[in-house]
Amino acid sequence: MQQKRLIKCTLVGCIAALGLVAMLIGLQSNARAFMDQHIALLGPVPSSSFLFRFDPANGTFYTLPLQDGSLPYDVAVTGTAPTHVWVTEFGTNKIGHLVYTSTNDVAWSEYPVSSTVNSGPYHLTLDGNFVWFTERGANRVGRLDATTGDMVEFYGNGLSANSGLADIKVAPNGWIWVAGQASSRLVRLAVTSTDFAFSEYTHTLLAGPSALAIESGFDPSSYEVWFTAPDSHRIGLLTPAYGQNGFLFPSHYPLDGAPTDIVITLSSAWWTDLARNRMLRMQVVGTYDTYWEYSPVNRPAGLAVDPTAADVLWMTLQNEPGGLARFVYTSEQQTRFDSYTLPTSGLRPTGIAVASDRGVWLGALMPWKIFLPAILKG
Repeated sequence: MQQKRLIKCTLVGCIAALGLVAMLIGLQSNARAFMDQHIALLGPVPSSSFLFRFDPANGTFYTLPLQDGSLPYDVAVTGTAPTHVWVTEFGTNKIGHLVYTSTNDVAWSEYPVSSTVNSGPYHLTLDGNFVWFTERGANRVGRLDATTGDMVEFYGNGLSANSGLADIKVAPNGWIWVAGQASSRLVRLAVTSTDFAFSEYTHTLLAGPSALAIESGFDPSSYEVWFTAPDSHRIGLLTPAYGQNGFLFPSHYPLDGAPTDIVITLSSAWWTDLARNRMLRMQVVGTYDTYWEYSPVNRPAGLAVDPTAADVLWMTLQNEPGGLARFVYTSEQQTRFDSYTLPTSGLRPTGIAVASDRGVWLGALMPWKIFLPAILKG
């Protein structure tokens, strides 16, 4: 849904119109950091796109400029020496792949998504040799074989039209889960060697799910799907074993909140709230839930866990300069936020992931800005 804002000012016979459009992608007003779910452009494609690696040991950034207008929307990483970094290039309909050994030893390649001209690869996740991703513009789920380069797309067969596919995750049993942001559905994709099928889960309180996280149970076949629904100011979880009756919505979440990204660590669900400048944590036992809030942090959006330290979380900051923050949890009485500004000011960071060498990878782009001239009369 394209967002527009019109402002009129009148002052003693002088009519001045000054406009600034600084949004990049627009489907849901407060989905995933108010920018992270925005894809209908309000102007020409932003020209500057980057991939960054932040080294916490020395506080330095490595910068890889990407093709103008590529819109590196989501990032996933695997491996060490080299690290393989996968990127959805929403604006150029490609999946990017960086093999990073050191700042002096990198290799970049791309895989075109062939379904439609504006397929819009959006979010992605890794499962073994497979790179799974959503195609926002084509209403499809894509799968890239990182070994062979073969790409398969899944659509129809139970998937609602114009679903507005957002985040994507793979459960321990191999099911692929997708957030249907426009259709207000949680979507399950089951793939066999000969067939595939989509199944959709919905609830009267479910509106605009955007980010997902999978929590494994004690039994490897048992898990829960956590999700954020910023349009309805909620988070929730689905226990698939209970079917359509498996939804649980914690009742006391603030009505002015906009839960954005979500992860699972330390037996808790953690999520960012860009609207309230906070990060939150929740534990659920049966139907009883308890949550905690942590601040101050300036406009937190994307969220990732350090794979070598479950008590360290990283998040992107969509504040004025654009930045990165580290949250260290020792106990409820001892927590810490550290902030770092991106090397290029004014960027909007997008996806974020932490590699096993503790390097923090994130995409970023320059929002498009239009300045309208002032018109003076009288």
